[in-house]
Amino acid sequence: MRWVSLVCLRPGLVLVLLAALTAAAGWVAVERFAINSDLSGLIDQSARWRTDFDRYADAFPDRVDTLVLVVSGDERSRVEKAARAIRDAMAARQDLFRSVQAPAVEPFFRDHALLYLSEDELESLIDRLAQAQPLLAAVAERPRLDALFSRLAQALDERDAAGDRSAALGVDAVLRLLEGSADALLDGADPTVAWRDQLLAEPGPILALVSARAAAVPAASNGSPNGSPNGSPVVDLDNAQVVAGARAVLAELSLPAGVAVQLTGEIALAHDEILAATTGVQRAGWISVALLVAVLLLGVRSAKVVLATFLLLLTGVIWTTAFAMVSVGEFNTLSIVFLVMFFGLGVDFAVHFSLRYQEAWRALGPAQARDRIAQCLVTATASVGPAIGLCALTTGLAFLAFWPTPYRGLADLGVISAGGMVIAALLTFTLLPALYVVLGPVRAPELALAGGSRLIAALISRRTLVLTLVGAVAVAGGLGAARSYFDFSVLALRDEGSESMQAFRQLQQEGLVTDYSLSVMTASPEVPEALVALPTVDDVLGPAAYLPARQADKLLLLDDAADLFWDLFERRARPLAADPGSPRQGAARLLEALQAQGDGRYAGLIADLEDIVSGSDAQLLIWERAVLDDLLQELDWLERALAVAPVRFEDLPAGLRRQLRSPGGDYLLQVNPARDLSRGAALKGFVESVRVVAPSATGRPVIEWGVGQIVVQSFLTALLLAVAAVLAVLWGRYRRWQDALLILLPLALAMVLTLAIGTALGSPLNMASVLVLPLIFGLGVDNGIHVVDRYRDGLPVAGLAGSSTPRAVLLSTLTTIGAFASLMLSPHQGTASIGLLLTVAVSLILLLTLFLLPLLLSYDSGTALRRGGATG
Repeated sequence: MRWVSLVCLRPGLVLVLLAALTAAAGWVAVERFAINSDLSGLIDQSARWRTDFDRYADAFPDRVDTLVLVVSGDERSRVEKAARAIRDAMAARQDLFRSVQAPAVEPFFRDHALLYLSEDELESLIDRLAQAQPLLAAVAERPRLDALFSRLAQALDERDAAGDRSAALGVDAVLRLLEGSADALLDGADPTVAWRDQLLAEPGPILALVSARAAAVPAASNGSPNGSPNGSPVVDLDNAQVVAGARAVLAELSLPAGVAVQLTGEIALAHDEILAATTGVQRAGWISVALLVAVLLLGVRSAKVVLATFLLLLTGVIWTTAFAMVSVGEFNTLSIVFLVMFFGLGVDFAVHFSLRYQEAWRALGPAQARDRIAQCLVTATASVGPAIGLCALTTGLAFLAFWPTPYRGLADLGVISAGGMVIAALLTFTLLPALYVVLGPVRAPELALAGGSRLIAALISRRTLVLTLVGAVAVAGGLGAARSYFDFSVLALRDEGSESMQAFRQLQQEGLVTDYSLSVMTASPEVPEALVALPTVDDVLGPAAYLPARQADKLLLLDDAADLFWDLFERRARPLAADPGSPRQGAARLLEALQAQGDGRYAGLIADLEDIVSGSDAQLLIWERAVLDDLLQELDWLERALAVAPVRFEDLPAGLRRQLRSPGGDYLLQVNPARDLSRGAALKGFVESVRVVAPSATGRPVIEWGVGQIVVQSFLTALLLAVAAVLAVLWGRYRRWQDALLILLPLALAMVLTLAIGTALGSPLNMASVLVLPLIFGLGVDNGIHVVDRYRDGLPVAGLAGSSTPRAVLLSTLTTIGAFASLMLSPHQGTASIGLLLTVAVSLILLLTLFLLPLLLSYDSGTALRRGGATG
């Protein structure tokens, strides 16, 4: 009260000082702002699972925290061309990437492609090549379009005579290729024919992966050397720099048409998570502001109160952000949510103070003198000041309950939020009084809730029935809450619509190795049968998985094929000099043969050939190169592919060998899950079953599994500390266990029902929303304190509804609900789950505070009769 009196004496000076402090805090907030998306890195990790991961990361550094580019398309040649260009361009940017790998486009795998086919696939391919041998021989001997066209014209006659239309690389397939190429030529597009796709004939989308590890840069802070050439400490580039660098590389490349590139891997996933979290908070902030304006305008009916409240919230957010940067140094994807939560918590203090000020002003009647304003502000402080101070203390302590836990993500939130509560209380008793003195008298409407007294009286008269129904709901909620579970998969927090998650899902569907495979380091390259037999395991990739299977049998098939094609390779001629007349004559002969078919299937190609034959020599020569160059290269490849020797581990590319065998001689086994790991139950089963067979199995699933265990322990610790701290403070304030328990009982019921509703809605507790349960006691206790405090000041139970307190509770809670409900729209699923559960919890707290708590207070030593009865 003395502090508010002093503020009222010098309001202008107070506002100038607050503005200066806010400007300084804003500068600190902007200059030092940082956000960390690695929740698993925000946990004290000293268990064996962390030691196993560190050992793995040291042995295979290029497999940890990588950026993966998924190159996809329908034509293998174009996909490989794009992947090769991306790999080379990224490898040239040593300022961004220290290691770049693209095994799918290594020349080794290109030359040994036939050995990596299954025997059935290899036999089928050799059959197709045998059927195409006359066509290939004609082009090999005379690499000109006229040779190709003459052979096609002859094949049309032979095929029709034999009635054979079954060849996979037959006449129709080649004619379709020529028609597509001719269409592209005439349209000004790329007319190159991708013969390899026809030779291999592999249906479905084609994928190639390019993985990169971020480069290291000199660290800004002092530290011990970490392997840099000049002995200075180094750190990895942050995710945003790596992703932006990769996108810049892609933007500079002219990738083939029909090729798409998506970014995923842990770097891209973490980067997209930051974007989703910050975007969600920004969106929620604006929605909260809009809802806050609507609620306050309708509830307090005073533009001056609305203005003062908004200035308090804006100042508080700036101060809290600066406090966060000074105290913990950064936000994380959990603690940044407090910027939105502050709107709900800060407005609680402002609304209770402002409405009590309006109530005092209404009681005094109209007055313009400053001393009357100051008198009303002191009266409001005397009335709700203890409750606001108590709320700040209990809420701050509930937040600080996160601090002793090993989960730094929650601990940071606790420190920031506790500081935010102190800031909100300080501004309530400093900024608001100064503003109200400067702004002059406020409007003071009727503040009682219409019909509130009658409703509470009706409930009290039927309290046995009401409490019986509440008890039944509590039992049903308890049964539902018992089915709740904790989902510790970080994937469950991420934006499913982001590029990185969509690419990640595609890799999962294709059965490719992802960040959510388990890694097992062994002294032997052999795969244990016990691992393969696990029902949670799809397959296990060891070094042998990168070697062709049944090589001896395939080499015999390749030897037979080499004999079959020996004459073709011997007769190959060098490319002939350009002679546009010859291709033109060949095209004319093919055109005649097609027209003689009398079949509408070839109408498009006939029209194209007519245009090309009548076109320029330059156009015809461009088409010849587009049709034949790739075919001649495939003939070169076929000769090499048929002459390969058995493949040993030592023959694999050096970059791949480094990812399969460490410098210390350990081999790496990659264990792929049989199920989608975006839910904690599947992730837990996968990790625990594999670690029974291989106790040192590690990787991101193990990290999340280990982190999840710590989070559960942290949550239980924070919950117990929050309840104990709040209970202790309430007893210290009221010196009556009854009052403390009366305030906590609705909160306990709200927690049980929130768990039950969350389970029914398919929203289990996760790495983010686990903070909701301790927050229920920190946030919900405020309403109970205000109600009990006014009751202890002498208001009868039913008479509470006639005061400003229920309206303040209603308005402040509605604004809090608006703030939390807006979080539900966040693309970050962790933030959205926090919004959902807090919206449910705060809504329940509002109902229980306004209706159940007065009902419970009516039992207090015969309150209903001794202090005014049901009618007040």
